[in-house]
Amino acid sequence: MAYFNHAFQKTFVGGASNVPGGGYTVDSTGCITTSGVSTTTVSATALPTSGRIWGVFDAKTYESFNVSTTPPTDCCPIIIASQAIFSNDKIGPFHGGYRETIKSKAINPKYVTRAYRVDPCPPIANIVHVGTTPFTEDEGTPNCCKPFLCDETYYLRLDIKGSPALRFLTRNSYYTADYYTGCCADELVPTAVDPTLVYIGWAKAFFNSPLIAPFIAIQIWDTTGTNVGPSYTKTTYDAAVRAGTLAWDSYVSPAGPFEDLCAGMTFTGAYVDTVFGNCTFYPTDYFEKEPVKILPSEVDYTGDPCLFTGICVVQECPPRQGNGYGDTILKELILSQSYMQNNFATNMDLRIREVTQGYDISSAIVRTALYSRYYIQHSIPRFNNPTGVFDNDQYLLQIIVPNLSLAPGLDIAPGDSNFENFISTWLESCNQTCVGFEYVGCFDCQEEQITPGG
Repeated sequence: MAYFNHAFQKTFVGGASNVPGGGYTVDSTGCITTSGVSTTTVSATALPTSGRIWGVFDAKTYESFNVSTTPPTDCCPIIIASQAIFSNDKIGPFHGGYRETIKSKAINPKYVTRAYRVDPCPPIANIVHVGTTPFTEDEGTPNCCKPFLCDETYYLRLDIKGSPALRFLTRNSYYTADYYTGCCADELVPTAVDPTLVYIGWAKAFFNSPLIAPFIAIQIWDTTGTNVGPSYTKTTYDAAVRAGTLAWDSYVSPAGPFEDLCAGMTFTGAYVDTVFGNCTFYPTDYFEKEPVKILPSEVDYTGDPCLFTGICVVQECPPRQGNGYGDTILKELILSQSYMQNNFATNMDLRIREVTQGYDISSAIVRTALYSRYYIQHSIPRFNNPTGVFDNDQYLLQIIVPNLSLAPGLDIAPGDSNFENFISTWLESCNQTCVGFEYVGCFDCQEEQITPGG
């Protein structure tokens, strides 16, 4: 009995539209194909055996609604149903029924508490600028054109936060790079040096540190605002050093003086985690929960702290962890199938997984793809409860659909307007105007919220 605030979740794997017998389907390779909208109905117990078909059905007759033309207006209960995931109906001579369609309980619109769509959010790497770069020049940030003098050592500290660093060191990672600018021609008259050399020296020091290098990419900008070579990661940096093609080593300083010349560097979060393939996939495999966050700051160990100002640090993009990935959704599908006693074998002998059709579950979702999700949360009240306590069992239905495309310039999917209009009309037929269809979108690079659909 659900006396706690929890909803039992059931997952349906669907195509891009929920018009049974027509609309969109997904073939065995994951490609989306269109077969046209069907005006006929189909039984929830006899869905097609190919593609990924799901639909809305009358809870009494089990006949489908064509959501593009016939939304119900009589406050009738419905069910959500999808075809089976498994390819074989029997395992051995005794265990059968694996091709049975997956169906929800009857959903009474009077007891629907939420209906919403969650769009996938692609990840955004943390981008931070130090000194003068094309970005900081456009922003007009003060204190970015800092002069560097001869016979001085300059220090730049870089802190790396996020779950990759915590898993790597069990703490946040940090390292302080130093660069000595060389002796002055006249000890009594300190002169400015080429600032590009300072940034190159810092960048090399960071890439030579195993505490920092795996998490960043670095781009250097010279005194003319031109990039000095490509944006290097640890992998490309080491390859260029071995091949003798590191662009930073080929940099030639222009003729001075350098008092009014500026340079800078750009840090980008660039960590890539190890991911295993479907053959050896386990639901306990780790999936990143937090992106890399970069925090640079200039440090002064010898000067007057009251006079030290430090160089400017400007964040262009705050980091964002991507969501809606198939890796997470596959784990939710495995949990849902486990409630149906279709267990996903995780023992040492992976042949058991093959025998029990576990690979049909793992192949139903492309782990690297982005998916949109529809949710319908409803309850089923117990009017006759032996305990004498009025109780509700809550259910959360999750419908997984491919993310067909991201709208240009927006981090949201276009969605399925037929299904959304169907649910809205169905809820309004029972005066459920307070339970409108909701949308959960993303934020863009500048943390400005994007309105779904617009």
